[in-house]
Amino acid sequence: MRARVLRVVALIALVMTATGGCSSLWSLSGSRPPVPLSQQTLVEVKADVKAIEQELIMFVPPELVDGPVESAGGSTLGCRTGGASWGSHTSVPVTSQPDLDEFASDLEATWDRAGEFDVDLTEASTGDPRLVLTSPSLGRYYVERVEEFLQVASFSTCFAYDVERDGERWEIAAE
Repeated sequence: MRARVLRVVALIALVMTATGGCSSLWSLSGSRPPVPLSQQTLVEVKADVKAIEQELIMFVPPELVDGPVESAGGSTLGCRTGGASWGSHTSVPVTSQPDLDEFASDLEATWDRAGEFDVDLTEASTGDPRLVLTSPSLGRYYVERVEEFLQVASFSTCFAYDVERDGERWEIAAE
């Protein structure tokens, strides 16, 4: 239970550092225009995000995997440009820190979606390595070790949130 709480806290910290979900897809200088709101439904966005999370977690070397993949629900977040973003995560317990530089190389060499993402190896606030994958049309994904798990935290691009179509935020916040 403690590990689950710590993973949720880590996800919240990522949300806070992602500078507003989809708004973080712009350059810091503001030189790129904002990405228009996607017209996908929440159901479509969630399916896309979870599919990408699952694809990324499959790049963890099998010899490091120490248990089953866990795919948590998520929640909607507001976007600076209006609309909403979907944030969630998928993780797998690992025996040691995967080499994220090698992880990134494998992604860029063999992942079908690699061309749709900018892949950057950065450093988390803890000093640990973190991969950040950014796509103007698919969102932002963070790959990093959180305690005994390698976690893929995701934030979709902004989409036109519609209460009538997508449901009340309080209904989906606990998914």
